[in-house]
Amino acid sequence: MTSGGIDTDIDWLRRAARPLADPPIEPGWNLEELADVIDPKLPRRKAAVLVPFVRRESALSVLFTRRTANLRTHAGQISFLGGAIEEGDADPVAAALRETFEETGIEPERVEPFGYLDGFETVSGYFVSPVAGFVRGDYCVKPDPQEVAEVFEVPLDFILAPNRLRRFDFDWHGRTRTTFEFEWDGRRVWGATASILKNLLQRLEAR
Repeated sequence: MTSGGIDTDIDWLRRAARPLADPPIEPGWNLEELADVIDPKLPRRKAAVLVPFVRRESALSVLFTRRTANLRTHAGQISFLGGAIEEGDADPVAAALRETFEETGIEPERVEPFGYLDGFETVSGYFVSPVAGFVRGDYCVKPDPQEVAEVFEVPLDFILAPNRLRRFDFDWHGRTRTTFEFEWDGRRVWGATASILKNLLQRLEAR
């Protein structure tokens, strides 16, 4: 899979995403992988993440954060911006934009949400709605020092390169599980974040 220039990529992403009027619903596309550790009859907690595509002059990049080492969960891991949907959030888009601002200081007006990827299940019992959005390249970051150790970008072309996302098998709760991973400048992106990118690639390939 290769990039076709920024205008082509923007159009490609818009066509690959679910419309904002069609948010994902349960179950998540990866439920089969976790069916033995998640009770499908129990209600999921709702969460949303922003999958941020930064507009540069001639290309797009994807923005990630590295979590601080002192967090109770996912310490030190690479992730998208997001968290639990709160009572005051109108929808997953509102939650993703709020969390993005709280974690990085990137204002909602600098983000153009344009669609959703498919819903994703986590082992902690969340149903995650990934919100795809374009971020203006003139954003400024003010990371929350309690949550975010680093904010960085990876060129979209790099992620789209053939075989960039590698399958990663590991043993957990009595059987072999499958996730995905890639490395960028010494950083390992894996787990839920890489799996959301895998879903993005699948939707792009289907268009």
